[in-house]
Amino acid sequence: MKINYTVKLKTPALTASLGIIGKDVDVVVKVDSKGKPFFNGKHIKGILKERVTQFKLGLGESEEETKKFIDKYFGKEGNYIKDNNFDKIRFSNLVLVDKNNYNIDDRYGIKIDRKTRTTVHNSLFRYEHITAGTEFKGDIEVPNKIDREDLKFILACLFHLDTIGGFKSRGIGKVDLFIKERELKYKENKEQKDIIDKIIDDVFKEENNQENSKANLNGKLKKYSYTLSLKEPFILTGREIGNYVEVRDSIQGSTVRGAMIEYFAKSKDVSLEDLLCIEASDAISGDISLASKFITKYAIDGDKIETDKIVDPRNEIEDKSKGKGVKLERKGTSMLKAKGNEISIAINSQTKSVEDGMLFNSEYLQCDEKLIGDIILPEGLVDENKDYTIYLGKMKSKGFGKAVITFGKYEKERANLKARIEKLQKQAKEKILTFDLQSDLILPFNTIYNVGEQFKSLVGISELKFKENKSYINTGKLGGYNIINNIRKVDELVITRGSVLTYEIDDFNSILPKLEEIEEKGLGLRKNEGFGRVKISSERGEK
Repeated sequence: MKINYTVKLKTPALTASLGIIGKDVDVVVKVDSKGKPFFNGKHIKGILKERVTQFKLGLGESEEETKKFIDKYFGKEGNYIKDNNFDKIRFSNLVLVDKNNYNIDDRYGIKIDRKTRTTVHNSLFRYEHITAGTEFKGDIEVPNKIDREDLKFILACLFHLDTIGGFKSRGIGKVDLFIKERELKYKENKEQKDIIDKIIDDVFKEENNQENSKANLNGKLKKYSYTLSLKEPFILTGREIGNYVEVRDSIQGSTVRGAMIEYFAKSKDVSLEDLLCIEASDAISGDISLASKFITKYAIDGDKIETDKIVDPRNEIEDKSKGKGVKLERKGTSMLKAKGNEISIAINSQTKSVEDGMLFNSEYLQCDEKLIGDIILPEGLVDENKDYTIYLGKMKSKGFGKAVITFGKYEKERANLKARIEKLQKQAKEKILTFDLQSDLILPFNTIYNVGEQFKSLVGISELKFKENKSYINTGKLGGYNIINNIRKVDELVITRGSVLTYEIDDFNSILPKLEEIEEKGLGLRKNEGFGRVKISSERGEK
């Protein structure tokens, strides 16, 4: 169930961010990828969690019972899917009601020495703030089967959210909060109870009016194409360097698969065992950028020229207007680029201060493009052309990872493999074929000692002869977390997406059926999670 609410600033407020190099402001307002100010869902969650704790203890609840309530609705460590525990509340980001009706101003502040009661030397600083009167909107998603009294208590605590943002001790960040256009402050006690009861009645009525469909599975599997629209920033852990989280540059099929299992385990009358057969490809925005693709370092006649080293061995391209060559550099294989950083801290519940060494910095991604892929699901589980809201990555309950996925009819690519290989051989003027990785390929080896021969052993075609000078290979390690078994996955060796492995072959016609099978089924481990997808002899040429 979703509860929409609005926050109106009574005083200026600061969304709390860091300074920017080259800008004469010490603390700036946090903005999204489009430059609009917002408040993180995790900030609202933290404030409400503190209010709930205060009121529970203030009303005489024991610390044990209070912790139980907090763990149930605000989350705790554990396997929520396997335990079928979907009671956690989710908080969206607070975004502008009117994206054109806001103003960001700035003011100055100083630091006072508490002992001398005088200004600290060189302590003058400048900070931005959002002006009073600006309105923000957000929503809270609560479990459908939440106890009515628990929801009433949580809403009462939400209505007492009176300050948000940073520098609250300086008198900024005061707000009025409205749920369904109702305001609780300045009301008599009986009227307050009536308002909350009316809101809860409306929420449960809306939920009962929604269609509660049940899956009608027949034991068969069906392949769909899918379209993924990302509605919020998202955090997909690539690697952790101390307290710094570096994000992956793509949405892997395993991420989509995990999100689908979570969605249907939560909302449908389906057993977890029925969902483990789901297979998904990576979510991509178009053609995979191959490691063999290079681009001119500088523009020629106003545009940078892209070429592929498999068919064009040149190290530079002539700029006729200047009479000299322009060097080529690797284009890169990244699909998504980090859009910003999210700073988090751990607060000691007793001292209400930051715990030592508990500052975390996470990169996050934001993508406005629609991404596409394919997925295999139990037949009867989904309806085509219907929107399903799923959540990807980390901090899903704190305003990150919301996405909408839509399923459609799957149409198999009809490009002729034989024609592709013949075209590539004609372009390269060599009897070669390439294995172009469309996703990371997990190797079943403990070490990489001769990647060309090791890959050839996976392919299982002895006639192939590896061409090292025509191959462009990136390797790495893949970590992860198994949400079903609640354990961290062992790091695995991978040949990363976009790598190109080139082999000589005198006559490819005899191995054509095997090559078609590789394109159909993939190579390596965990193919059901979208890994090991290969396209043979992709289209190439100068752009």
